[in-house]
Amino acid sequence: MAQTHKSVNECIFMLDCARKYFTPEWIKRLIDEISAVGYNAINIHFAEDVAVRLESKKFPWLAGGDHILCSFGEEYGCPENNGDYITQEDMADIVRYAQSRGLDVIPSLDSPGHMTYAVKKYKERFGIDIGNYFHKNGKTAIVQTMGENGETPRVPYSRGIDISNAEAVAFVKELYLEYGTFFRELGCTSFDIGGDELLGWGDAGSIDKTVPKWCNLDHWEAHARALTGNPKAVAYDAFILYMNDISALLRSLGYTSIRMWNDDVYRHSDTMWQEATQLDKDIDVQFWSPHTNGGENTAQYYIDRGHNLYNFARPYTYYTLYPIGRNPSYVTPEAIMKEWDPYLFAADNSECDPGNSGYIFPPFKEGNRITAPNEKVKGAGFCLWCDTPGAETQEELLEHIRPYFTAIAKKTRGNY
Repeated sequence: MAQTHKSVNECIFMLDCARKYFTPEWIKRLIDEISAVGYNAINIHFAEDVAVRLESKKFPWLAGGDHILCSFGEEYGCPENNGDYITQEDMADIVRYAQSRGLDVIPSLDSPGHMTYAVKKYKERFGIDIGNYFHKNGKTAIVQTMGENGETPRVPYSRGIDISNAEAVAFVKELYLEYGTFFRELGCTSFDIGGDELLGWGDAGSIDKTVPKWCNLDHWEAHARALTGNPKAVAYDAFILYMNDISALLRSLGYTSIRMWNDDVYRHSDTMWQEATQLDKDIDVQFWSPHTNGGENTAQYYIDRGHNLYNFARPYTYYTLYPIGRNPSYVTPEAIMKEWDPYLFAADNSECDPGNSGYIFPPFKEGNRITAPNEKVKGAGFCLWCDTPGAETQEELLEHIRPYFTAIAKKTRGNY
């Protein structure tokens, strides 16, 4: 059982308001509730595979949603507000409201993956496909978006952008520059740049199935070698260089904390990476997956590499909207109170129940239990992911998640 009264300073609510549209009024209600129980930060995740929910002044054709791109398809129910988005004026009001309630706002724009919608909209606007494809020995195959259709992509749009394509990278940098400037002028100092689940699900299509997907990206490998001059550089090095570049752009705007998810951080097991490049140590790691690098990359591993950590570890901190009839959470609020604390980064108990979600917990590694206090563990929080946006209304959702986010807040702030 986890020890009690371990706390960290930053208590974060991660709101996926990209897959599911929430009204500004609802978001303010949420802010009232989470601030009352101890949260002092809200991560506003406004762009995803199915939508960009924040207005862009530079690209006014971009914002909206397309739930044909949803993880599990339209048959599980799409909200009527499919194309709705939040204006910059309304978002500025939300940010100021959060700040008045003692919450820092952390904008979240995920790339180079989780950009199916942006890839689709760009092609519709300009007739140019900036999406990524597997390339190997002259063959190509799409990097598919999420879905439950095995290896067959449901939609003909890539999961993310091609980071070896200068036009694709320039477009995404313009987004970071616009949104980064917008939130920075409102006083925000942290930014979440994502970097997760990059190569989607299934294998590499009709390309070489005898090697991992990361070894079916000849164009990224060539790009990495051209940038570094190192013949040992591989496709994964191109990804590292991209994340470092986005981090540097946002730091140039005055952001002091740049954060990314952990699942594609220091990935040796299936990339052939020989460390021709290194991820900047000042990029903070948001730990959610104990599966990373074959399960070898524990929380302690990232600390030893010099990174600050934020604890969003499944199963405890997640509430995910799945298709109707599937369990949206993996543990009960009671189990959170009994077992979890901000220094426990993976399940170490017999009471976690994935239900029918299909999630399999890996064997526990001691490196996922950090001795408290540790100055590298900066925060922890609760994640609301809306993979199937129509599974619950926003009103139903607030009622359902309240016991979960309250339990996480109590354990994160030591108020119990």
